[in-house]
Amino acid sequence: MLIFRCPAVSRPTLPLLQILILGMITWLAASATSFGTSGKWDELIGKKVLNYEGDTLGYVTGSAVDLERGRYVGMLVSFGGFLGIGEKTKIVPPGALVDAEMARSLLLNMSPTRFHDAPTFKLSGEVGPPSAVAVAKVYEYFGQQPYFTTAVNSPMQDKQKLEPLGYVLTGAGILNLPVDNLQGIQIGVVVGLRDLNRETGRLGGVVIAEEGEPNRENYKIIAPEDLRYNLTHNRLRINNHQQPFRDTPEFKLSSTGSFEQENTSRPGTPPPPLTQGNSERDKAITLKIREAILSDSTLSHYAQQIEVATVKGKTLVRGRVEREEGRRRVIAYATAAAGRGNVQEQIVVKRMSQTEANIDTDLDRR
Repeated sequence: MLIFRCPAVSRPTLPLLQILILGMITWLAASATSFGTSGKWDELIGKKVLNYEGDTLGYVTGSAVDLERGRYVGMLVSFGGFLGIGEKTKIVPPGALVDAEMARSLLLNMSPTRFHDAPTFKLSGEVGPPSAVAVAKVYEYFGQQPYFTTAVNSPMQDKQKLEPLGYVLTGAGILNLPVDNLQGIQIGVVVGLRDLNRETGRLGGVVIAEEGEPNRENYKIIAPEDLRYNLTHNRLRINNHQQPFRDTPEFKLSSTGSFEQENTSRPGTPPPPLTQGNSERDKAITLKIREAILSDSTLSHYAQQIEVATVKGKTLVRGRVEREEGRRRVIAYATAAAGRGNVQEQIVVKRMSQTEANIDTDLDRR
């Protein structure tokens, strides 16, 4: 089993530490094995990338992942420099890389000069997705069709319905993120990403170790779409309570929780994540609302997990609050930032059950 616990891209500047980190990446990649019978862990880290003439283009040092939508956006391929100093990194669409006959190697149909000149894109910042137009240019450069919505009338779009591009982090940036239940109690931590399929671009699962001493016995593998980032994107939350997570061998979502819009084919599944616009104005509006919600100590734990997204100046807030006063406060914050008439709300006012209240009381005692 391969569990990545070291950064994939950024490295320390001290030569000794760099040597140790490079050695650890190589050892981890070489020791990758299958996990049970239901899939493999990502085994691409550390692989050499060659072109069809045998030239070395670089090494795979990480991945770019849209976690909430279960998408594998690209591989980070690094080249140049010495012991990490002066190294450059390009993000390559997963479908552009194919297996090579040589062990621990992948093929990319591109000359070194053209690869070095390839465009790239910045990953998500504090709010919103990467620039969809910039990501689409990268896909087009490598001869790949983007799966996500880009600019209107983009030549890369076809008539099929494309997905939104969500919040994108490196795979290493997702590892070790705490996972909370809806009451804000940490129930586990991300220890791995499973079935990173570069051909389909799908992320098969997220591996969570329960709170306590991590071991294989208490790992849970869940669908990435069942997770949501918190408002500051430094934690994840899951639509369940602690006990069902602990008791089930293969984790299944509880039907209780903050989401009222459920997938009828799978009760308890949260609705798709909201789509956030990528313009500076849209991001500024969402950020202002988030900051107001987080700074309001009168709001419940549920209210502080409200989802917020702004597209073309129109803001949507979605989630659950305990009292009508909480709903009014959230809408007021959204209206103050987006303007009257620019706020749509999907907020449910629902008091906690006794079970939820007991969990919430335990949280307040901490």
